[in-house]
Amino acid sequence: MTRTPLRVASYNVRYAGLDAGRLDWSVRRDGVASLVRDIDPDVLAVQEVWMDQLPDLRDRLPGYDWVAFPDRNGEHTPIAVRRRRVAVASAGAFGLAPGGDREVTAWDAAIPRTVTHATLRDRRAPAPPDADGRTVAVFSVHLDHAGERARLEGARLVRDRVPDGPVVVAGDLNCQTGSPPYEALTADLTDARLAAHERDGPDRTYVGFDADDGVSGDPAARRIDHVLVRGCAVERYRVVPHDADAPASDHFPVVADVVP
Repeated sequence: MTRTPLRVASYNVRYAGLDAGRLDWSVRRDGVASLVRDIDPDVLAVQEVWMDQLPDLRDRLPGYDWVAFPDRNGEHTPIAVRRRRVAVASAGAFGLAPGGDREVTAWDAAIPRTVTHATLRDRRAPAPPDADGRTVAVFSVHLDHAGERARLEGARLVRDRVPDGPVVVAGDLNCQTGSPPYEALTADLTDARLAAHERDGPDRTYVGFDADDGVSGDPAARRIDHVLVRGCAVERYRVVPHDADAPASDHFPVVADVVP
């Protein structure tokens, strides 16, 4: 029997409160939701979501259930699942810090970081849920933007905490292909971009809002958002650009159609 792919998207939507005018969250939030609806994911891993942004996403994306664990530091990495397709079997969160402690600024990080994870069951699978491997663990990750050691140690912590079986690690890893954090993760996981039968979209995933944002103009250096898999076939990988005249975020969403 042919399995229907599960569409997983990763999207850094940028903090509220950092920008004004046409880049204010109150202006961008409809564009974020519109882009997500166009992508039509079964699972959405989101980064840079403050808790006061989450109600805006909930309201604009009916049909999704949300896995979110609030911390006092404000930033979160929630996961949205299309309720008619996916059920949440279990969920949790841990900090990118020694021992997985949350609300801790570890190593040389700029801020505390939290990873959200959920084990998902495909409602289209036969019972029992895991009879043919149709459960998958999804991790939404945002590695630190400032600390090189924090990125590497965070990547190792995520790698060591992924369970056996099909896994998708999706997020803003703040590192490019070949960097130490990327290599740490891909020692056990596969880059969906490389595994995909079909690839579409621009090479870069970070685009910024400023012409001079201190990031190299090399598209590969701006490919810092990744979807990594294990135990999943990847049918299609794509980076989805937004309207340059009305940017929804300073990142493009990354999408992978996977078959656990």
